Amino acid sequence: MSRTSGPNGSLENATYSSMVVLSKAEGIAWCSVFILISIFSVAGNLPTIVLFIISKNLRKKSLFLVLNMAFADFMLGTLSLPGYIFIFGSYYPLWTEANAVFVTVYRIIDTVFSQVALISAAFISAERFYAIYWPIKYRTLSKQTYRIVVAIIWALAVLISAVFNALLNLISFKYSVYIWAPYTLILILVMCGCHIGIWRKFRHRRLASQQESKALQSKRLTKTLMLVSALALLSWTPLIVLSCLEASAFSIPFRYFTIANIQNYSNSFVNPIVYALRIPEFKQTFLSCCFGRQAVVNIEDIKRGKKMAPTSTLETQLRTLRTDPSHLQLSFEQEAMDTKL
Repeated sequence: MSRTSGPNGSLENATYSSMVVLSKAEGIAWCSVFILISIFSVAGNLPTIVLFIISKNLRKKSLFLVLNMAFADFMLGTLSLPGYIFIFGSYYPLWTEANAVFVTVYRIIDTVFSQVALISAAFISAERFYAIYWPIKYRTLSKQTYRIVVAIIWALAVLISAVFNALLNLISFKYSVYIWAPYTLILILVMCGCHIGIWRKFRHRRLASQQESKALQSKRLTKTLMLVSALALLSWTPLIVLSCLEASAFSIPFRYFTIANIQNYSNSFVNPIVYALRIPEFKQTFLSCCFGRQAVVNIEDIKRGKKMAPTSTLETQLRTLRTDPSHLQLSFEQEAMDTKL
């Protein structure tokens, strides 16, 4: 299901009475909001992708799905949202109406990338569930396994996009939603089930790990990725509900779809903020690229309140003693006296 089920579904199926109240001033306001979301999505996800590529610390198998989701969000901000804005503004009307070919091409692009983001969120939840409940088996997973999973995500997204657009163009929006709803429900149940299972595991504190530091890192990463998938779930739920109601012959005001699409698209630029705040490797890599490695060390010392200063002073004193000539002479004389005795 495309995130644009709002414009392409509700707009095309809206009644005339709901369309006549649309004004140019309102259209300019809504389009301005979508333009800002597009800019933030590109500005947030592009550095995320670059940092994942250039940093070895971020090229972990546990973050492959995050990179895949970031790429999908970046393409949504780069290609999908500008097309959405053009189609959306033409209904107010702010400019000439988009032709059928443009709408079809746009809908295919938007459906593929939006489904990649949604399916990635479901796989992230399942991956974290597997890592928490079967940590030993999880460590044996190779990067090749994750590459196969990423390929499966894209194959599913293309398949769902083809089915949805075929039903939408050849039959009707109603039947496309009826086919799409069970598939989306399965993804939602997967995410909810994984979140409940992980929450229960954390609550009973039965995390199995041989090293406590690794256990804490795994727990923090799990909570972060749970937050990412939970935000994706929240961003999709209103649009799913409204689309199902629209397909069931309920009259839904067009503004409700607009608000749901704003919430849905906003998830594309919220995720990079979560990465920056919750993933230490990402934060350190970003700071080192912007300010240099030494600046990162100074920033970390400031955050810690310079607790390592006494230790550094002690190390300086010991280093001075080891290199002081008088200290070396005393050591030599002491060794000579020990030899005579």
